[in-house]
Amino acid sequence: MKKLLLFLTLLPEIFIVQAQTRIIDMHIHSYTDSDFGEREAAGDHYGVKGSVNAEQHRMETFAAFERFNIVKAMVSGNPESVKNWKDKDDKNRVIRGILSFLPDDHGMDITKFEQMVKAGEIEIFGELGPYYSGTTLSDPEWQPYLRICEKYDIPVAVHTGDGDPGGTYSWAPKARLQLGDPYLIEDVLVNYPKLRIYMMHAGGEDWPEHAIRLMAYYPQLYTDIAVLLWVEPNTQRYVTEFLRNIKHAGYLDRVMFGSDQMTWPYAIGKSIDFLNSLEFLTEEDKEGIFYDNAARFLKLKE
Repeated sequence: MKKLLLFLTLLPEIFIVQAQTRIIDMHIHSYTDSDFGEREAAGDHYGVKGSVNAEQHRMETFAAFERFNIVKAMVSGNPESVKNWKDKDDKNRVIRGILSFLPDDHGMDITKFEQMVKAGEIEIFGELGPYYSGTTLSDPEWQPYLRICEKYDIPVAVHTGDGDPGGTYSWAPKARLQLGDPYLIEDVLVNYPKLRIYMMHAGGEDWPEHAIRLMAYYPQLYTDIAVLLWVEPNTQRYVTEFLRNIKHAGYLDRVMFGSDQMTWPYAIGKSIDFLNSLEFLTEEDKEGIFYDNAARFLKLKE
């Protein structure tokens, strides 16, 4: 009887621990063999090579979802790759995004886009990378798509900050550092006040303070901290200061976890470990970043 009472006493605490281990990853990439490794280097900053092909990459990423109890993941890539991931997702983890540098990528037009939204084939419009195409999200070509997103309450995820070093000399010749400034999406926030939107990378290394100021002025704006958590020591330095400052400013409840694993699925665990190592964040802070803030943004029902 005493053993039973002890077990019942501990039971609520066990469930709390389990609840706190849930993670939502708001920044995952998918590929097909046709674009696998097209934009990424052979090795990361530490010399670690990525997965060998698109299918191994999917399997390794799914294994990381299982290992780290990632219950939802916003997956962006070409539509074929996202569909493949969703078809093989037997635990309903995948939130379907679409990777676009220009709104007409993948043969897209307004009619096709709206049809895909209505069919549930695009659940988040992003990752959007106007930076890489020499545009901004406030430019005219993006506006019809944003109006559809606001109409159907489809969240938008937009790249902010810089891109991969050397990318301007290879696959993204129109990319310029100045285009990564979060202030360049301010007109979108003004013109679409009901639009759910989040920045990716929180302004990166160049504009973390701009990201914080923008979030102060526009309470509907969220951010993820993807890639900064793992890609190299300098980005980890920046994201550490960003998290200190945004906690001090009072907007930590709109910061969401993301890994941006690209072709390196091991980055998911590395990102989680680094965030957990930041001692100035309380357990409640971390729970918010890992799960609660994204669940609120996504309007998830328990």
